[in-house]
Amino acid sequence: MWDRKWGENGWQMAKDNEYIWLPKGVVLKDTYRIKRKIARSNLSIVYLGVCQKTGEKCIIKEHYPAKLVLRDLNRVGVVWRRPGLKGTYLQAQAHFFKEADILKDISSEYIVKYIDHFVQNNTGYIVLEYCPGVTLEQFIAKEKNVSITGFLKDIYLPLMKALEQIHKKGIIHRDLKPSNIVIKKNEKPVIIDFGSAMDYRGTEHKQIFVTPGFSPLEFYSKTAKQGRYSDVYSLAATLYYYLSGKTPLDVSQRIIDDQIEDIRSLNKIISARFAKVIMANLAVDYRKRYSSLGRLRRAVRFEYLRLKLMGYE
Repeated sequence: MWDRKWGENGWQMAKDNEYIWLPKGVVLKDTYRIKRKIARSNLSIVYLGVCQKTGEKCIIKEHYPAKLVLRDLNRVGVVWRRPGLKGTYLQAQAHFFKEADILKDISSEYIVKYIDHFVQNNTGYIVLEYCPGVTLEQFIAKEKNVSITGFLKDIYLPLMKALEQIHKKGIIHRDLKPSNIVIKKNEKPVIIDFGSAMDYRGTEHKQIFVTPGFSPLEFYSKTAKQGRYSDVYSLAATLYYYLSGKTPLDVSQRIIDDQIEDIRSLNKIISARFAKVIMANLAVDYRKRYSSLGRLRRAVRFEYLRLKLMGYE
């Protein structure tokens, strides 16, 4: 988990061991200068940087698996905790760079943009677009008067369009949630953090990344089949969160006795038909969900038009 929260001016830091972070002013690849620390997880560290050639801000993600490496005495490079960990570390670095490989082949105004990636200081770096704004989670909390029709048309449908684009490439995001969606100052949504993304057509074991309430059951397993329907679950959970103000009951608590509250009991504005669509795509069994986003997108558009005709703005 990240030791951070998103504020109006970007990532806000939690207290941490100062020695772990790269110092302010360090220049990477003779191009990207570290401006300040932002956040860290067990696998990587994130900084706000600036491109010295253009003057534009950027996000710099450093591969730093805390269980495998330590910061070198020069405070820039990294060293393995034990010589025998080198092979494990290199495997982890290859996985780290998958995010760059995925993003560099995607062009969408609703997906964070890839800029660069490289190896330096005995570790890896990914440089991404800087997206000033707030997370969807904070946007919902702050904009109490955001209309349901505005949400569906200007935020939710664009998110679906972006996801359909990556799904066509055989990629699933695997970590869709309100905190991984940034609402920019022009109120356009941008999906960030593709660190968990993968080609769902592969057969290799998956790393386990879960967020309670937003992850489907198959994300709790290294071997379970995963596909577009997995992102559909997370997208339905995000819609449930917007409509109810509540995180859906975690799937791990629903396996034996499913006590998740029906969204219709929490929001009377939506139609019973639309509520059934949302709950169907929150099914524990992936076979009961929509296999792709097409049907869900049509249901969202139909509900949007219905609400507009009823006078909701």
